[in-house]
Amino acid sequence: LKLLSLAAKVGSSELVQAVKSKFRAPDDRATDSRIDQAKWIAENLSQLKGAAMKVGQLLSIDSADYFPPEAMAILSKLQASAEPVDFETMRNVLVEDLGEKKLGDFDDLDRAPAASASIGQVHRAKLNGGDVAIKIQYPGVNTSVDSDLKILRGLANTFLGASGRNIDLAPLFAELARVLKQEADYENERASMDEFRERLKGDDRYRVPEAFPDYCSKRVLTMSWQTGAGLDSWLRSRPDLVRRENLAKSMLELFCREFFDWGLVQTDPNFANFLIGEKEALVLLDFGAVIRYDEDFRNRYRGFLSAMGTLDHETIVREGVNFGLISDQESEETKLLFSDLMKLSIEPFQSGRQPFKFDDADYTRRQRETGTAFARSLRYSPPPQRILFLHRRLGGMFNFVKRLDVAIDLTPYWRLMTDDAGRKS
Repeated sequence: LKLLSLAAKVGSSELVQAVKSKFRAPDDRATDSRIDQAKWIAENLSQLKGAAMKVGQLLSIDSADYFPPEAMAILSKLQASAEPVDFETMRNVLVEDLGEKKLGDFDDLDRAPAASASIGQVHRAKLNGGDVAIKIQYPGVNTSVDSDLKILRGLANTFLGASGRNIDLAPLFAELARVLKQEADYENERASMDEFRERLKGDDRYRVPEAFPDYCSKRVLTMSWQTGAGLDSWLRSRPDLVRRENLAKSMLELFCREFFDWGLVQTDPNFANFLIGEKEALVLLDFGAVIRYDEDFRNRYRGFLSAMGTLDHETIVREGVNFGLISDQESEETKLLFSDLMKLSIEPFQSGRQPFKFDDADYTRRQRETGTAFARSLRYSPPPQRILFLHRRLGGMFNFVKRLDVAIDLTPYWRLMTDDAGRKS
């Protein structure tokens, strides 16, 4: 109802603007109307759960070029946490999925959630004498994805039309629906968590919770309780440079292993999905957004990285079109901005920039300016759905390492990313 009300409000505003535009030239009031629409969308998404809040989180990371600062300030709050749902509502989910008998096996079940997010919230309890985290899904989330996204797609089309863009968002929203439905299936998340736990077994740099299958369902995921500090808290303890570098390398290598070796990537970059344990062990907490990438796709991606490494404009644009990152219909100016952005993307890996300092203000400024100019110049290219979530994780990883204030030699990582022989070694 809230989404439908929002759609009606934005639609009415657009109708008024359309009528006014027939009788007078656009003025500042039309711009104010766009800002009001963006703020309405941000405020409504911040009050909802499920697909609506997930889209809000995506927008808070990827849409600074389209939304005014007032709306971005609202959306940015979605990255921290969500408003919790009362315990009795969540207890009903536990009873429906596990039954009263199994629910009775939990001791000291905390009525207050330890964490709350867009899909569900986590409660701490004891099971067989050990501490466990019970992740419980909000009622109705798994059945509302399609209807929520249908309304949100209409809102997105309204914004695109108003800005003169002719972009087909159908593939993007299809990918959003696929990933969000996957996140709402806790049995799928448990399988991904088990696979990560097995692949990282014996590597003390990483910790993965252990699931308790008898106390899991499509809407309930019970796992071992993990201890550690969030990134901000850990940094406040003033860890020395060696410890910060070790953590940065663990994060970088984890991504390379996930994508280039396993084809299995946890694509949600929210800092809340990671804790830092003893000896800088990286604790992985969330596996709902794990996406599989087949070997053919990974080889094509590696080939595009190699094309970027040539620094040749025509090669980059040609391979970008072939890989579906940009439409051949775009203007030459947009294609030039695309190649400039791609060259900037691999600049941290170039030999003359080693070791690369992630907190490089000049690099950040140039990347932001070029990215903004490119995004605003697009007229036909939709967000590339195959890499939307992959690059969301990449951006999150970059920001995570940037917060550590380190300089890392990225030459070995470039070799892992572009060369089969280097990757296997």
